[in-house]
Amino acid sequence: MTLRISTVLGVYSGSPDRYAPQGYREPLRLQERVAAISKLKSIKAVEIAQTDVSNDVPVKELRRMLKDYGLVCSGVSANLAHDRRFALGAFGHQHPKTRNAAIDEGRKAVDIARQLGAGGITLRLFTDGFDYPFQIDYPAHWNTLISSIKTTAKYASPDINVAIAYKCREPRKYLTVATVGKALSLCQEIAMKNVGVAFNFAHAMMAGENPAESIAFLARSSKLFQVYFSECYRLWDDMMIPGSVHTWELMEALLHLKLAKYKGCVTIDMLPQRIDPSQACQIAAGNLAIFWKKLEKLDSSDLRKAQKTLDAVESQKIIRRVMLQG
Repeated sequence: MTLRISTVLGVYSGSPDRYAPQGYREPLRLQERVAAISKLKSIKAVEIAQTDVSNDVPVKELRRMLKDYGLVCSGVSANLAHDRRFALGAFGHQHPKTRNAAIDEGRKAVDIARQLGAGGITLRLFTDGFDYPFQIDYPAHWNTLISSIKTTAKYASPDINVAIAYKCREPRKYLTVATVGKALSLCQEIAMKNVGVAFNFAHAMMAGENPAESIAFLARSSKLFQVYFSECYRLWDDMMIPGSVHTWELMEALLHLKLAKYKGCVTIDMLPQRIDPSQACQIAAGNLAIFWKKLEKLDSSDLRKAQKTLDAVESQKIIRRVMLQG
């Protein structure tokens, strides 16, 4: 099983935050981003955002660009949190005009995925939530959100998968699809073959989850559709280099991707604010590749035997040999 690594184009943005809204560097233009990624070892795919396609860069031009630089599209994301139209919600908005505009963005992502040969889209519903007690009608919000996802998934069926990204907070104080359990519950209620979950290592950490367990939880229901890696200190979505903080948790997460026989790309989803984006991507891809290679030395039958004893020392001995020796 080969590890296929992708990255979002946003790593070459100006990386703005609330303290440096102008960004920490001049952002590269779209073609410059694609060109820079094509020079990185181990990264052969990119994730496109629906906003990357415009009158200036139509999808036909983007398809040609990817081909010229030897890259493929791993997926298309629809992140509506950067659009002021959706400040109070998108797929879950109670006003039909705003909600339909959000669904149109989802349909746009589907159209782009079809034209670029990608098999799926990710809905990043990071503006659907609330900030204050009593602000929203929770049952009505959930019903509207589910209805909107169904509408998008029907448009995407049968050839495009729709992955729902979960995250506990940011930019809203509380996001509706906040945890792996809520995300899977939503998918089971929708009950459509092409609707699943987008797992993000840092988002799982923020939610107080063990990432490997979340992967296994989704895989047993065949709902692990997309996988993203970045790093954080659990309190916030720091979007740091994967493997730079929670090394053991990353290794266990990769192990369970192997056990699940995950066939898609793993996508680097960082925001390198004070470091060079190309160097950050190279370290990130290197970390993922090195840990993946280390796991080839792991005898999973030995690990299962140790796990049956429930003795953490035995399993730690096995993992220590794989990780730290040779």
